[in-house]
Amino acid sequence: MHFCFYFPALQDKHNNAIFGSMHNSFIKAIMKLGHKASICTSIKEIDGDILITGIGSGYEKTAAQAMFKFNGPVILNTYNAYISFNKPFLKRWKERIIFAYNPDFATLNYKLYNSLDIPYLHLPLASDPDIFKPINSKKIYDIAFLGNGHSGYGREKYIEKLIKYTVDNKLSIFLAGSGWEKFGYPFMIIQHGEQTNLVYNQTKVCINIHNDRQFAGVDKEMDANNRLFDLAMAGCCQVTNGKKMIMKYFNNNEVASADNPDEWIQLIDYYLKNEQLAQQLAFKARKRAIEEHTWLNRAQTFVEFTNEQLKNYYTRNQNVSIYRTALRYLDQKRRPLYQIKEVKIIRRILIILGIYTKK
Repeated sequence: MHFCFYFPALQDKHNNAIFGSMHNSFIKAIMKLGHKASICTSIKEIDGDILITGIGSGYEKTAAQAMFKFNGPVILNTYNAYISFNKPFLKRWKERIIFAYNPDFATLNYKLYNSLDIPYLHLPLASDPDIFKPINSKKIYDIAFLGNGHSGYGREKYIEKLIKYTVDNKLSIFLAGSGWEKFGYPFMIIQHGEQTNLVYNQTKVCINIHNDRQFAGVDKEMDANNRLFDLAMAGCCQVTNGKKMIMKYFNNNEVASADNPDEWIQLIDYYLKNEQLAQQLAFKARKRAIEEHTWLNRAQTFVEFTNEQLKNYYTRNQNVSIYRTALRYLDQKRRPLYQIKEVKIIRRILIILGIYTKK
């Protein structure tokens, strides 16, 4: 079986630096299972038995273009249902869709996709043990965080405490990503992969910050980021937030977590002052990551679920009306309606009404 991943966003150098390595590791894992897998950024390169493409955040247009080019079964890599569930689009294309998947385990995803008879797969992010691993490196940073300083509502309450804590205690901190300039740190991007692993291994305590929406609740959104798994795989002491979400993947004695910013800082301080306990935390986290959170683990789940759902695909009637065909054609030309809430004046009105989904 040949899985073709079509992700045009990877044409952007910034996106590719952050996400390209993860996609490559997933593809490599699928190939280890005896299947063919490829990734393409141009619609002309689409080929294979099954197309995987993304929707959400406005990518419905490119997904529709890809599905017009490719006539076979499709798997959708979706954004969280809480912020971008596009029911009209999905209804028009559901006969072609084997299933939808993303890293969010909130029940809302299952509820909404199942309402359209589209199976949903919770497929968490993971890490590549060939890239992320302990290395013999001198600790030159007290704290490190590789992520944006302004990415997501709720991060600022942790960031402001963190900056004050490091300045007051004269600690060395490594920050990479956009949004740190206002705190006096220059903009830089560390390519995801070996460079990231090196920084992690040079750091005493690595921090992780999820925005508030990412752990809004099991009924809305529970979406752990890739740092959770990469830091564990690298054998690092990790302090993060999103405690209930983290417990889905790691225990308290593997990854330290707190949702109160003051308690979060206290955990960082505690592990900086207790090196042996930090090492024990890191060792246990890596053991768990090796056992349960590799890209090979995810590939096995993905391929097995594909095989289960593919049987149903071949029993469906793919003939659709001229009207539906016309609407599918228009999907290639128009932006999804849910993006209207990102227009500033509309967003302000929705915030006043208390119904805007903060990202």
